[in-house]
Amino acid sequence: MNTKSRVLMALSTGIILCAIWGFEVPEFLTDQVGSAMPVDSLEAFDDYGFDRLSDDDEMLRETWLPEVAVEGTAVQVLTTQLLDTISAEEWYHYAQALRLTANPGNLLPLDPDYNLQILRPKGQVFGVLSACLAQQVVFREITWDSTLSVITPNCQREEPVLLLLDEAAYLELPNATNSILALASQQPCVIVFFGAQLPWQLSILPVPVIFLPDASPIAQAMAAQALFGSVAVPLGSGGELAATRLGHAPPEIEGIDRTQLASIDSYVDQAIRRKAIPGCQVLVAKGGRIVYDKTFGYHTYDKVRAVEPQDVYDLASLTKAAATTLGIMKMYDQGQLKLEERLRDYLPTYNRTGLQYLRVQHLLAHQTGLQANLPIAHWLRQQDLFKTQKDENHLTPIGQGLYLKNGVREELLAELKTVSTPRKSFYRYSDVNFILLQQLLEYQTGQPLDHYVNKTIYRPLGLHRLQFLPGLQLPQQEIVPTEMDRKWRRQLVQGEVHDESATLLGGVAGHAGLFSNARDLAVVFQMLLNKGTYGGHTFFAPATVDEFTARNGYNYRAFGFDRLAGHSKSLQKYGASPNTFGHTGFTGTCVWADPDNDLVFIFLSNRIYPDKHNDKLLKLGLRERIQKIIYQSLNTSKEEV
Repeated sequence: MNTKSRVLMALSTGIILCAIWGFEVPEFLTDQVGSAMPVDSLEAFDDYGFDRLSDDDEMLRETWLPEVAVEGTAVQVLTTQLLDTISAEEWYHYAQALRLTANPGNLLPLDPDYNLQILRPKGQVFGVLSACLAQQVVFREITWDSTLSVITPNCQREEPVLLLLDEAAYLELPNATNSILALASQQPCVIVFFGAQLPWQLSILPVPVIFLPDASPIAQAMAAQALFGSVAVPLGSGGELAATRLGHAPPEIEGIDRTQLASIDSYVDQAIRRKAIPGCQVLVAKGGRIVYDKTFGYHTYDKVRAVEPQDVYDLASLTKAAATTLGIMKMYDQGQLKLEERLRDYLPTYNRTGLQYLRVQHLLAHQTGLQANLPIAHWLRQQDLFKTQKDENHLTPIGQGLYLKNGVREELLAELKTVSTPRKSFYRYSDVNFILLQQLLEYQTGQPLDHYVNKTIYRPLGLHRLQFLPGLQLPQQEIVPTEMDRKWRRQLVQGEVHDESATLLGGVAGHAGLFSNARDLAVVFQMLLNKGTYGGHTFFAPATVDEFTARNGYNYRAFGFDRLAGHSKSLQKYGASPNTFGHTGFTGTCVWADPDNDLVFIFLSNRIYPDKHNDKLLKLGLRERIQKIIYQSLNTSKEEV
């Protein structure tokens, strides 16, 4: 080892010791050797498991951890969405039989923000259709016997009526045409008819009528997609109503051999058996269609509740990309900020500190050199931060039966003024960057971050599971536990954010706090692959999407997003685009969107349950292995469709 190597090793060792002992790292050291390790951070980094792949299958198998004894086998829950599991021939049969008579008033596709009222014949249940609709929209079902039920219109909110008919129900409906016209005169109405032939009386009605040849589960699932624009629907007058939202389809429709894609299952099952994760959701979308959408395992290792598609996970640092960055993009798109301007131009709070000189683009790119996270060590030693019962000193709910002490958020943000800023910028991944961006957004828009992104992005996208503070809104059984925190909160962390800094900030933070299931998250990133459009809405100009998802010019990342090219050379060998963007999360989550392949990959897990020190998922490199399978499966289908 030469002298230069010894010096560099000594400097690196010094930085690590400073980090461990809590000393401030001298700036000349960080300039010479790179970014200092975080002092306070408990969750700053997520080793994705990059470049653990091998072309040698035998070697690949040897890298897996020894098995852990687990009773039974890993459970995969079949989703109610059948269309990615049926054969391509079946899918094409129903896609070609599907018809829409007309679309007066452009009522279709339905907006997921509607409250839908479903009228169905008494004694008939369209179970698959109802299950599929439940993933899209809030609705109530009303049955009718001999005459159509009278529905009182809601003056405060548009509530379209969905009338479900089959041949028998239509024949039993007296004076059917007049009854339907009377119904349609009250409020917007759509008919779904299942039968061998569409009655001509229905085909001439001035309401949209969706026709399918039978009421099989496949037909019902296809009808649900047609209602919300997830599949193209031929119009009786010619042309078609184009698909504008993500839908499910067999892999072969997008040129993927399902047998290759199915090998994902065995890898996930092995990871569960080795207690790398209790369970997970895995989703793959190609060409605007979901071709793989599965859930595996359980919420916890005691196997009480299996993972289901609607269950939400703590996304951890994915919040940076799926919330804060989207909010900043919206402001940029509307001309409310410029990336090259400084923090002081938008947020006067720090005008007497060095933070005022930081540029927006440096915050987004982690190019500020700021410390990795908030200075929270002394907060973690306090004993009175939380109460299970609300009282005058604990008014902020952050979860079911958990209240935060008054003033904690304000005091913690005030302490940011003491954070030192380097004399010159350099790359260091930092939660502080995104907490500052959150404050900028909230000051300029006058709205909390969660309200702003929900109003401008999530709700117009039709998302019901992507949210902050799910413990205050969703049933507890639909929230996957994150960790058994025995040291700080001294309770199961379920429904409140796991990240300590985000907890102290009230559960809504620029760097963490967002929860979601795989399907809602897929919609966000498909919208970005669509250059800012989705479901007939425009969320961003294409130039805005390009600006934020391209390499930022300072380091390997994009503005607010991570880039796969900065991590994994091996995946590019298998076909991953160097333009792939996304993010990972400490809790065992990731999303990657590949614009060149029009591909979205999502993996959600609670790998840190019951203990955040469980690093088996990282050692296995499971997420990257799944991506390898996905890329190897592209353009492999030899089935004639």
